[in-house]
Amino acid sequence: MGFINFIKKIWSYYIFTIICFLYIFNPKNYTPASRETFVKQVFYTAIEILPIFILLTIVFGIFIVGVFISLAIEYGLKEYIGYIIVKIIIVELSPFIIALFISLRTGIRVGVKIALMKVNNELNFLQRYRIDIVRYLCMPMALANTISFVSLLFLFALIMLLSSYVYIFLSIDMGFDIFLTTLLNAVSLKDIIIFLTKSLIFGFIIITIPSYDGIHMEKRYFKLPKSLSKTMLSLFFIIFIVEVLSLAIEYI
Repeated sequence: MGFINFIKKIWSYYIFTIICFLYIFNPKNYTPASRETFVKQVFYTAIEILPIFILLTIVFGIFIVGVFISLAIEYGLKEYIGYIIVKIIIVELSPFIIALFISLRTGIRVGVKIALMKVNNELNFLQRYRIDIVRYLCMPMALANTISFVSLLFLFALIMLLSSYVYIFLSIDMGFDIFLTTLLNAVSLKDIIIFLTKSLIFGFIIITIPSYDGIHMEKRYFKLPKSLSKTMLSLFFIIFIVEVLSLAIEYI
């Protein structure tokens, strides 16, 4: 019975996410209120955290790049350095790491915001005046978070590539032209498609899953912590599933 309820919940997430996605293509949904929500979400997700994000990315980049590349050099796998950087660090690890980071910051915030609006009857107020919650809140936040996610991911990937080159240059004195050729030889169209698709999915579900749970939670304050913990577990589980599926597709 529990497994059936779990499948129903996953299906509900899927339907709600598709609805939010389809709303993007209707110009009528871009009202002044939804545009304001969009701008606020971009500022909170991407712009406000930019300094600390860059600092953490540099620190993390130096660590993760150092570990992978030093192991490759130690075990005589220099010819696979491009493969390690492109397929493992950029395509697989980068979106997953950013998804966890944004989930812990933005996902929790959105879940709390929608849940409090539910408990305080603000959602009922919007519905009473025929204001579409998806149009006003969920769609613009999901779109803004997706754009912000992809932007942060490209910045993260760029810093990781620069860190990789600096570490390789200091370790084996590889020229930039050779480094660039190594990367280009390792990347494929399949890698690019997986990277972009996974990024768009992560960026969108980080908003839609907490939004759905917030809309459908019980109108009781003491239920908020339990509801939020279930939401984050569901979100992390789906992120993990998407990551596993991308790995399966990558190595089919």
